[in-house]
Amino acid sequence: MGEMRFTWLQAMGIWRSASSWWRKSGLDVNSGSHRGETPILLAACDGDINVLIYLLDRGGDPAIPNAGGFTPLHYAAEYGAFHAFQFTRHLWDLRMVLAYKLLGILCANIVVPSGHVDVVRLLLSKGVHVDPLNYSGAPLHLATANDHDQVAKVLLEHGADPNRVVNHVLSPLVVACCSHSLKCMKLLIKAGADVNDRSSTGPRTTPLVLAGDDGSADIVKILLEAGADPNIRNEDGRIPIMMAAARGQRELVEILFPRTKPIPCLPDWSVDGIIRTMRFTRTEPEDAVPVEILVSDSKLNAKEAFAEGEYITAIYFYTKALEKAPLDATLFANRSLCWLRLREGDVALLDARRCKALRPGWSKAWYREGAALSLLKNYREAAAAFTEALKLDPENYEIKNALREALECRKRAARSEEDKNP
Repeated sequence: MGEMRFTWLQAMGIWRSASSWWRKSGLDVNSGSHRGETPILLAACDGDINVLIYLLDRGGDPAIPNAGGFTPLHYAAEYGAFHAFQFTRHLWDLRMVLAYKLLGILCANIVVPSGHVDVVRLLLSKGVHVDPLNYSGAPLHLATANDHDQVAKVLLEHGADPNRVVNHVLSPLVVACCSHSLKCMKLLIKAGADVNDRSSTGPRTTPLVLAGDDGSADIVKILLEAGADPNIRNEDGRIPIMMAAARGQRELVEILFPRTKPIPCLPDWSVDGIIRTMRFTRTEPEDAVPVEILVSDSKLNAKEAFAEGEYITAIYFYTKALEKAPLDATLFANRSLCWLRLREGDVALLDARRCKALRPGWSKAWYREGAALSLLKNYREAAAAFTEALKLDPENYEIKNALREALECRKRAARSEEDKNP
């Protein structure tokens, strides 16, 4: 309770009261909450330099991460001029903007003002690692995701890697492209970011392919000026000019046209001809990959990522497979499991119910629904889902255990409610 009282005072900005109380309490300055959040981590999130200096001067460790692997530098790079307690409910949403955008779950950008540049400088001056990595990336990924160009500049000046890839999916440049952070893009390119990198975002996908698909002329111009190759195809065998033309984006086609090599499947090689061909006829690039192979490759990549504990990567590849095979219930079941491992109950439940709608007679669909409901502490409906799963697979030991646990949790919750309201 002592630690929690201090962090609440700190989050409210009442640092003098907090520091006085802490000094009298004799508690460890590096004590953490049940989520592993230390006072220094919350001070970095809040951007309160006075609290941070006070804690550092009294032996606070500036590198201790929370339970999710987020360090004070992560928080200082990501968050803007709001108080820490305001973000408690939204930590996941903010750090997952780019993954959601790539997955097609979220279309709008979420932008947090400024970032805590002074806090970032102070933490780096204390010798913290500039590139600590967890499942959502390094501080540089979070700064570029939120358009914090001044924070990105400081991180790069201190040796942050502009080509660091997180979960085999996102490089800082890809993150900057997806979040439309032009200033961060220019900083990354100046620092040596590879504009033709295909090691991230899946097979044969470059930042320019993503930018062309997104339809941003400004981003395409920056990438082309930096040497991006507009002739590299995506996994469907299409080049950026084809994607732009198919959407009728004439400005993009005009920008890409002078630097793109003619291709046989577009015989009328002119701006108007390319747009006309792509919009009104079905073209199959010569080296287009068959759908079956694309789905199979995505499943294999997802399976390997899951085995390595890289659940965001697995979600990405399961989603890519679903784009080609939207009626495959196993893909929804597997993606639901990934969300469960990340403890994201709402989206896990959504995928489980999609799976159940496609295969209502499959025990695993009901089991996934029950697991998601249990995570959300809806034990009554979880028990009902597990019961249906057990009817379909009566000898399944895993389902039996899950049902027993859900029933026990339901009883404990009921007793707890009775104790509160005698």
